[in-house]
Amino acid sequence: MITFGPVPSRRLGRSLGINNIPSSKICSYSCVYCQVGATKTHTNQRCACYQPEDICHAVEQHLEKLQPSEMPDYLTFVANGEPTLDINLAASISKLKPFGIPIAVISNASLLSNPNVRNDLVLADWVSVKVDTVVEELWRKQN
Repeated sequence: MITFGPVPSRRLGRSLGINNIPSSKICSYSCVYCQVGATKTHTNQRCACYQPEDICHAVEQHLEKLQPSEMPDYLTFVANGEPTLDINLAASISKLKPFGIPIAVISNASLLSNPNVRNDLVLADWVSVKVDTVVEELWRKQN
C-alpha cells in the first residue's frame, strides 16, 4: 500500500502517509526502536522504487475518498524504510505539488551528505531529520 491515513501528527496535524519504499523494509539503518521493525534490506544506495506517476495516482485516489473535513494538512513521505533511498523522490514530490497540500519528508538523515538528496529535499515544504546522539558508541548501539 502506497498511501495510508490520514493519521494525527503532533507536528503536522492530519497527515496522509506516503510509503515510497516497497513493503519489505529497505533502510540505511536498523534502529532498535523502529516502529516498522527490523531492516530487511540494509543499504545506502539509492534505487528506483515506485514510479512517481503511481505515487501520484495513489494519492489522488486516496484524496478522492476523503470527506472535506478529513483532508490532510500534509502529504508525508514516511516510508517502510528511508524515503530518501528512492531516487525518484524529487519527481514524486513535484507530481504531488498540484494538489496544493504541503509536502513533508521524515528522514533518518543518513543520506544528507549526498547533494542529490539535498536537492530532492529542498522541494518539500517541511523536512524532519533525526539525530539520536553525537556519541558514536551510542549511535552504533541504536542504529
